[in-house]
Parts: sequence; C-alpha cells; structure tokens
Amino acid sequence: MLSTLRLLLRAGYKAFLSPTKSLVSYSQYAEDIIIYNLLKSLKKTKKGIFVDVGSHHPRRGSNTYFFYKLGWRGLLIDLEKDKVLAAKLSRPRDKVILAAISSKKKKVDIYSQKHFSTNTTIRKDTIDSSYKKTATVITKTLQEILQENKIPENFEILSIDVEGEDLDVLLGLNLKNYCPLVICVESWESKNGITSLLESPLHHHLIKNNYNLIGWSGLSIIYLTHEFNSAEKLL
Repeated sequence: MLSTLRLLLRAGYKAFLSPTKSLVSYSQYAEDIIIYNLLKSLKKTKKGIFVDVGSHHPRRGSNTYFFYKLGWRGLLIDLEKDKVLAAKLSRPRDKVILAAISSKKKKVDIYSQKHFSTNTTIRKDTIDSSYKKTATVITKTLQEILQENKIPENFEILSIDVEGEDLDVLLGLNLKNYCPLVICVESWESKNGITSLLESPLHHHLIKNNYNLIGWSGLSIIYLTHEFNSAEKLL
C-alpha cells in the first residue's frame, strides 16, 4: 500500500507541476489538466474520444470540456432533460444522451434538490427531505450505450460522476471489450482517505480489469490501463 501511495503522490505532483502554457481547468479539481499532462507524457494528446457519464453542465465542472476545446469529440450522458438540452446547445460536435446508467436494466426514480443540481441521484438511501422525485425511468447499461453509438473499443477517456453509483455503472461495462486509456471516477470512498480507497470494491474491480491508480484530486480518482502502465516511466 505504501508503494502505491508513493507512486500516487509522485504522479499527482508531476501532473500539477508539469510546465503548461496557462492551461485553464474546467473541472472541479483540475482533473482535466491532470489527465492532459498524463496523456501528454504518453504522446496521446491529439484529437481523441471521451465518454462522460453524469456530464452535468457542458462547461462548468466538466472533465471533458477542456478536451472538447482541443478538438476532441465524444459522448455525454446525463439523466436530466435540462442538462442534456444545455449540452446539445453548447457542444454541437458531441453526441448527447438522456439516460440513467446502471449494471442492468431496471426501473428507478430520479431525485433532485433543485434545477441543474449537482446532486441528482437514483439512490434513495442517500437523499433527505430537500430532494424531490422528478422522474421514473428504465436504466440502460453503459455497454449498451457505447455499442448503440458506435464508440470504438479503445477510446481515450471515460469520466464517471454519478453520485455514488460509480461501481454500478462500471459493472455494466465489459472492460475486456472496451478499454478506455484513462478512467476518471468521482468516488465517495476517497472522502475517507487512501486506505479506504484501496480497500474499496471500485478499486479492486479496476485493478482486476488491468487498471492502475495513477492520480487523485479532490473526490476524483484516475486510473490508467496496463497497456501504458509502466507508471514509473511517467514520473
């Protein structure tokens, strides 16, 4: 665990301190700049493809808008109509999907606190009296959506921010079929520190599927596929 922590810290320092030309972050915790510097070290910054699950606002707090501005394109997925409409207006080059994602098809209720809330969820066990039910939908798996929209198997960035449903989203994707280069996940486990994170089912699932933890910023954890994962070469 200590070697993982040392590697994580070194990767984080490199991501934040690498020379940049006044790069502007649109993410909550500069995840986009960390990922950009990681891809730059791999010589993978030319136009690529991203998939953004729980995309929320098309610009503010987005992990993918930075890359959109570089000429990349991708798939934005959110479970609220107003966020999908805003994305379609602001990012015409992207495909925008209205859907709730889970590991298998099921009927769920959507709960939100306010218009354009960052805390919209399908998890009834996490809400309080400030939430109201806004819709009932049938979920889809991420595998289905990627196949329907002809996303290539080896795309560059998968970003997931789904208010605690991150593992359930990933369980609906066969990582033997699809192998995003970088996976960035907002994980509630990260609130409790590195030990809790390294013991979490999410971390074990990604390790089992040939990903290594390479960065951590705020609530977001960043994994890199083993294809490029001689992480020591990046540092």
